[in-house]
Amino acid sequence: RFDGINHFAAERISMEIPHDFNVSLGSPQFGPFARIPALPEVKVGKLNVLAMARGQGASTLAKILLRIVDAPARIKIDGEHVEQYEQETLNFAIHVVDHPPLASSVARTAGQGQSLTEYVQLGLEDNGMGLPLDVCLHRAGIWSQVANIPHGIECTEWSSYMTKPEAYRVQLARALFRASLGTLRMLVVMDPLRHCNRSELPETRRLWQDALRPLLKDVLVLVVDQTSEPNAWSVS
Repeated sequence: RFDGINHFAAERISMEIPHDFNVSLGSPQFGPFARIPALPEVKVGKLNVLAMARGQGASTLAKILLRIVDAPARIKIDGEHVEQYEQETLNFAIHVVDHPPLASSVARTAGQGQSLTEYVQLGLEDNGMGLPLDVCLHRAGIWSQVANIPHGIECTEWSSYMTKPEAYRVQLARALFRASLGTLRMLVVMDPLRHCNRSELPETRRLWQDALRPLLKDVLVLVVDQTSEPNAWSVS
């Protein structure tokens, strides 16, 4: 079921964080605190980037968007505060690629009992829906790696044969498949360059840019950059 998805019109969905704010993850007085920076304009049609230092609270931001954590009157989607939406609506409309995957964004922990096919195609592989698996894997830049693991796309332990950046791009392939179903309104990518050596950053960033570019006209895409180089994400 994808009830509520049409509450967000793809061509107009927007997001706004009007002001910096803190979220207590422990004691209201002593913390620890997630520190979410202001982001005045996030919209469809461009690659939106939010710079956050590691440990600042990027995963907490994702949980607020999915209403796993409440931060009343802090973040707006289409002019309405997040808490004014049903959680089911947000979970169907928003997909988060994070370390580790958030269950609420339809992303079970990678490599635990599911074949690569089942994981990327959300169990819909026999229904003829969405992009073909090989297209998703090619766009995510991991097709050649998959071809060289035991049992290929039917492997149920595929994450153990991949580097951490490769396994993370399987989540990208999953997000691309979900977007192809027409049910996705917002894609939030957390720290996609984590675990990359500095020499690998330009090539890996370019791979993500190329994969995300086709989504920009229909999906609000937000990359949370934690490399201190947010301007390098510019996509024409």
